[in-house]
Amino acid sequence: MASDVQEFLTVRNRILGVLLRDARVSSGKTVADCATLLRVDEAAYHAFEAGTVSPSLPQLEVLAYFFNVPINHFWGSQTRAVARREEEIKASVPNILLLRQRIIGITLQSLRGEAGVSIDELAEKTGLPANRIEAVERGAETLPINELEALVRSLHASLDDLIDPHGPVGSWLQLQGELETFSKLPTELREFISKPINQVYLELAKNLSEMPASRLRTIAESILDITY
Repeated sequence: MASDVQEFLTVRNRILGVLLRDARVSSGKTVADCATLLRVDEAAYHAFEAGTVSPSLPQLEVLAYFFNVPINHFWGSQTRAVARREEEIKASVPNILLLRQRIIGITLQSLRGEAGVSIDELAEKTGLPANRIEAVERGAETLPINELEALVRSLHASLDDLIDPHGPVGSWLQLQGELETFSKLPTELREFISKPINQVYLELAKNLSEMPASRLRTIAESILDITY
């Protein structure tokens, strides 16, 4: 139980640190400004933003006033930068929908080409009119998700092959998937990954995973030579 509380405190400190830094940057204030305001040295304020030390409630109230944000902003997990990005996305939704419609059409056409299936053959397999399929591939029409799934399944693909991996919505979806994967890791592994001091080991593991087997064997043999 104590370990669960400690993990909660550690995570909340880090989230609060991110929110503090984001609010400070958004308000145009410097670390020196904040340190002077709270009458602490800059290293002490840096510790707040690093998530290693948590400010007191009175300090947080003063910072909220200084940054011109509601105090409950720091109870959540959404940065002001994310909120601004959401407004930008809302304004660009019509363009995003149109662009995605066209990209999905191009991807479907590519999948159909790879499968060696004509529009008429695909229409016969799915029961969808050929002219509708052709319109979808041109980006002139969209399909309900169940009909779209029927199309891609007939091409031995899945809806995952049509998900946007690069745009603002797609980036968010990818991030949510990564967060879900991270949350399913064992507690000990999550704690290890979360510690900045372990970043060098994670980067080393990543580099090793990308090396060809022959190179890894050479490194292993060199280590054995040194050991013996």
